[in-house]
Amino acid sequence: MLLGGALVLPLSSPAACLGMALHAHRGDPERPENSATAVEAALAGDWDGAEIDIQQLRDGAWVLHHDAFVGRTTSLKGRAVASIDRATWEEVRLKDRSGRATTEPAALLSDAVQVAAAHAGKVLNVEIKQVNGDCQPAQAAARLLQQALPEGQWFLTSVDRRQLRCARQSDPAGYLGLIVLDPQALAMASTSRLAQRGAARLHAPTIDRQWLMRLAQEVGPPVGVHVDINTLRSNPELLPTARALGMPVFTYHLGADRDHAQALQAARRQSGLLPSGAVIDGPAAPFCRMVSAP
Repeated sequence: MLLGGALVLPLSSPAACLGMALHAHRGDPERPENSATAVEAALAGDWDGAEIDIQQLRDGAWVLHHDAFVGRTTSLKGRAVASIDRATWEEVRLKDRSGRATTEPAALLSDAVQVAAAHAGKVLNVEIKQVNGDCQPAQAAARLLQQALPEGQWFLTSVDRRQLRCARQSDPAGYLGLIVLDPQALAMASTSRLAQRGAARLHAPTIDRQWLMRLAQEVGPPVGVHVDINTLRSNPELLPTARALGMPVFTYHLGADRDHAQALQAARRQSGLLPSGAVIDGPAAPFCRMVSAP
């Protein structure tokens, strides 16, 4: 089944951009990243969802934060997120996207969930940043989301399929997404000239029908793949194959939204299909116009 050329997602309302959902990367780009106000502005705005990153503190509290160490986006510096307790976290203030100090407190996952609950039809797209062999964290995150938000209003994603298998034990029906890392794309986006020069020797991962079927079997539906546009370009049959299997595909890009949109435009011309959704850095409307251009 197609919806405006995009693969169908388990959403509570249709996506606006040719059926493709657009999620704001770490929330509204005009607000501090991974903040409660960034989530609120994204869900109140033109995006179909807000993508956030979560980690656990030392005492088990879930917080919104991307990096393993604080400092780039926070007033507190030099400490591992996993070494901080909730009382200390509640004293942390965020920086804006330019690195300037603000008075906005660092957010808990419960803050983001409370915001999302007030925006029916919008999605809270939650990436677990921690990767380990312990099932308890992923199960706890899935339970929190399941209890607070309706199915279709939250995603849980990870680069580690073990985390997704654990989450599935807590919720048999919630959407889980495997983020597929692309070593070539990571090298091209690196600030290291050595890494950039080595990108040509690397390759995007191969994702074929067997790969997708194995993922579905290991994790259990509904499950999808979230891939870099370099991976999408390197796997021209990914969208048709995923469509045939009923598996959602999301795209992301480590560079500019313009390049991301142009890659999706090319995929649409080639296969007549768009991914189920895309995680983008800027406003939704200009991105959609670029994808929709003839």
